[in-house]
Parts: sequence; structure tokens; C-alpha cells
Amino acid sequence: MLILLPPSEKKKSATSSEKFELSSLTFSAELSGIRSQTTAGYDHSQTSPAIEIYDGVLYQGLGWHSLSATQRKRANSRVLIVSALFGLVKPLDQIFQYKAKIDSKIWRDAIATISAKFASELVIDCRSSTYKNVWAVNPENTVEVRVFKVAGSERTVITHMSKKYRGELTRHLLTQASDPVTPADVQRIAAQLFECELHPPTDGQPWVLNLLIS
Repeated sequence: MLILLPPSEKKKSATSSEKFELSSLTFSAELSGIRSQTTAGYDHSQTSPAIEIYDGVLYQGLGWHSLSATQRKRANSRVLIVSALFGLVKPLDQIFQYKAKIDSKIWRDAIATISAKFASELVIDCRSSTYKNVWAVNPENTVEVRVFKVAGSERTVITHMSKKYRGELTRHLLTQASDPVTPADVQRIAAQLFECELHPPTDGQPWVLNLLIS
């Protein structure tokens, strides 16, 4: 299982004097060249784990600090965060606070090389639309998570607060005794928290898991 998350617009200040090292980040071999360009000019003097920098509603829903040590270790091996500055990071990668908009053209080819390595792995895609263009999904084993508000027979897309529910789903997946193996497994686990429905891939698009919020 791999869970793809977006970063958050809101970011906390870094609090550690630990030195920033490009070579210590996930996928340094593939991404360090681009990272050296995107991070130029930033103050690297203070760093924190990425999971402590990102502070939006998705990460509040994930609730990192209330996970057990075992669950955090598991999360660090199963979660990738798409970043405008760093391309892809794991929760415990040591980064610094930044403000940037993603340039898909810069990252697309390098990240496509990485995504190809996960072509046979179940991917749960919780990214927002801004970050969709830098990971080449395999539609047969990717589950895109969408969130809708349901009132009677009316269904509307939830925008900002959809991140909260994706964060809660991420947490729930990470606290299971074992990883889901199929899209149907993801729906079964999600149904413990949400009313939901699963739609198979069509026209080259991935599986879709709709979370239905009353």
C-alpha cells in the first residue's frame, strides 16, 4: 500500500537546527538535481520533519502525534507527500518551511520514473487536483478518493474540508492490523468510518472511492 498526499498551504515554522541535507531526502538519486534548483535561495538554517511542517486540515485529520510509534514507522514507509519544492517526501524527511506553487513541468518526468516503480502496488490517491499531474497512475491498482456532501437526493463536491476526511481515512488505513491489498479492501476499511461507494476504472481513469458525508 502507498498513500499519496498533497502538502498543505499552511505550514509551521521549522524548530530544529539540524542541518538540511539534500542527500538525506527520499529519492535523493532521482530528485536531488531538481531540488538543488528549487531550494536555492531559501533559508536552510532550521528544519523539521515534513509531517511537522505541514499543518492543514488533512494533517489535523491524520493526527500524527496521536499515532503509536509503530504506526508512525508504518506511515513513514507507506506515505508520500507531493511537494512543490522537494517533489516527493516521506513524513520524517527533514525539510524547512517554504511557500511555493508546484510547477508540474519541472517535476513530471523525474517523478514519473519513480511512480513506475510502484506500478504493481496498491496506491490510494488523496491528492488535490493541483498535484495530480506529477504522478503517472496505473488505473488498475490506483484508488482516487473523492468527497461529496449528501443532502437528500442532492450531492455536491466538498472542496477545502474534503482534505479533513482524506486525512481521517489515511489515519484509519494506517492503524489497521494489515494493509489493504485490493480496491475492495480499501472500500471495506473506509466503510468502517464513512458511507462510501467504489467505482471501477473507466477510460484510463483509476478506481474511484467516493466518501459520502451527510
